[in-house]
Amino acid sequence: MKFLVTSIFLFFTFLSSGQILQDAQAKSIINQGLEHLYAYNFNEAHDDFVKLKNKYPKHPAAYLLIAMQLEKQYYPLVQHPIQGKAYLKHLETTLSLAELAYEKNNNDQEAIFFCSSALGFLAAYEADNQNFVKAVNHTRKAFPYLKIALKNTDNQPEYLYSTGIYNYYRVVYPELHPVIKPLMYFFEDGDKKRGIAQLELATKKSLFVKNESKFYLGYIFNKYEGLPQKGLISSQQLIEKYPNNLLFNLQRAELLTLTGQYEQAEIYLDKLEKSKKSIFTSSILTLRGLREEFGNKRYNVAENYYQKALLYAWEERFTKDIYGLALLGSARLEFRKGNKSKAIEFAKKAADFVEYKNSIAEQKRLLKLQ
Repeated sequence: MKFLVTSIFLFFTFLSSGQILQDAQAKSIINQGLEHLYAYNFNEAHDDFVKLKNKYPKHPAAYLLIAMQLEKQYYPLVQHPIQGKAYLKHLETTLSLAELAYEKNNNDQEAIFFCSSALGFLAAYEADNQNFVKAVNHTRKAFPYLKIALKNTDNQPEYLYSTGIYNYYRVVYPELHPVIKPLMYFFEDGDKKRGIAQLELATKKSLFVKNESKFYLGYIFNKYEGLPQKGLISSQQLIEKYPNNLLFNLQRAELLTLTGQYEQAEIYLDKLEKSKKSIFTSSILTLRGLREEFGNKRYNVAENYYQKALLYAWEERFTKDIYGLALLGSARLEFRKGNKSKAIEFAKKAADFVEYKNSIAEQKRLLKLQ
């Protein structure tokens, strides 16, 4: 449920046809702010969004943009409670202003989009904090707004991201987590192939959701399709345009490592290491462990990397699965040494972390060796 509620909602489809874009200056501020945001120029992005808020103090746009800036700058917010409170405050203001507009006119497209966006981010935040009941409640409130997008992708390319994510995750997530299948009764059916096609189209036709579409295409190909090589093209495009974006660097390093391009991956691992963001430490060590295990066949060095990786924290959305790779690597190396009981212990523990298609297959293979 965590990744479902994180992923099925819009980021900026609300900007596609609303009143705010009739103001050329406002459009320019938004575009500039988004560029700064993806480039990790957070102070500049914040200044842009405050400028927008001063120009439109009763419009929800700036409040949501500032919330997004806080989330990216202080990710994961669960480790930054003060900024987390500010994040929630801005989302609640976004929702309040959007609901007021919707009450006045239930055909107001901007109001509909801002309601769904605010509720989506609120659901993701609650899921990250293990508050699943709140997360599900936000999800249910937001779904009627999302249904509008599902029916209108032909008319508006900006809908392609949200509908593509929805169509894909509506199928794949219940497959991986059967416990949530009863909750899916309230949601329309999805289509994985259609979802991927919509995301691919969004990378070409959309404006505001182009970057998110590229990022999640790489994520889906790697995690759920077991085809990391197919994520390399969009990943390259993102890293060329936003070389300082740490999540883009992490994805690039991971995809290159999983396709055996270890030297190239090291370029991005070095950048992550120099950022001194502790949340990436476990992933850096794990990916270097894979290089040593499969690239250099230095099994003692690989084991050392994996053991260190398991001492560091992980976060739910983007590093939990990589932590699972360290557990699988440890299991393989214990088997090499003939320590079957210890190997099985690592393999069993990995089941709580891995959702990658290839990792699940590897975890099952290792358990069969007992």
